[in-house]
Amino acid sequence: MERKAHLLVSNARKQPSPQPGVQASQTVVSKNPEIYPIILAAGGSQRLGFAKQDAKFDGHSALELAVRNCAWLRKPIVVLGCGAARLRRGMPPGVRVVVNRNWRRGMLSSFLAGLRRVPRDADFLLYPVDYPLLTETVVGRLVAGFCRRRHGQQIAVPSFLRRTGHPVVFAAGMRRELSQATSARQVVYRDRKRVLFVSARTAAIFRDFDTPAAYRKRLREFQRRRKRKGR
Repeated sequence: MERKAHLLVSNARKQPSPQPGVQASQTVVSKNPEIYPIILAAGGSQRLGFAKQDAKFDGHSALELAVRNCAWLRKPIVVLGCGAARLRRGMPPGVRVVVNRNWRRGMLSSFLAGLRRVPRDADFLLYPVDYPLLTETVVGRLVAGFCRRRHGQQIAVPSFLRRTGHPVVFAAGMRRELSQATSARQVVYRDRKRVLFVSARTAAIFRDFDTPAAYRKRLREFQRRRKRKGR
C-alpha cells in the first residue's frame, strides 16, 4: 500500500494534468513535496468515554493507523493533550510528539501547536486521529492532487459524493492566516478559489467517531473491509 501511495505522487510529478481551460504553465508541480503530517490526538473524548487514539481496530489503535497512513511523508507530528503523560508512553515508533497544554481551547490550538514544529517553508497535512477507515492510498491521492494544483490554490481537500472531509493539505503560505483564525474550517472555506477538491473515491474521509455507537459502527466497517480484501 505504501508503494501505491508513492506511485500516485510520482505519477503526479511526471504527468501533470491541468484542469480544463488551464494551461500547463499555470500548474504547480512539486518535484519533492515537503509535507509534514500533523496528527491531532489531544481531545478529551468525553462523549466516547476513552481516548480516541486508543480505540482498537483489529489489534491496531486509531493512532497507529493514522501514523501508518502518512509515514511515507515527512516524520509525523503527533499532538497530545488530555492524558498526554500516559499516552506518550505508547506512541508508535517514528513520530515526533508535541503536547498541547491548552487542548481545551479546541482543535485549532492543537493544530497550531503541531505547526510550530514544521519548518516555515514546508507544506503540512491536518489529520484528526478519529478517521480509522482512511488508507495510505487516500492520503496518496490527496497529496498527488496537491502536487498538481494550479497557481493560487493553497489547500487540498478530499471530496466524495459532494461532501468534503479529512485529511487536508495546506501550503506553507497558509500558516499566518491559520494562526489568526478561530478555526481551520474558517480558513479552508473563506475563498473556494484557492481550494483544490480532490476526488477521494471513498466515504472514509467523513466517517469519524465521537460516541460509543459511532465507534462500534466504524469498527464493523473496518472489519468488513478487511474481510473483502482477504478474499
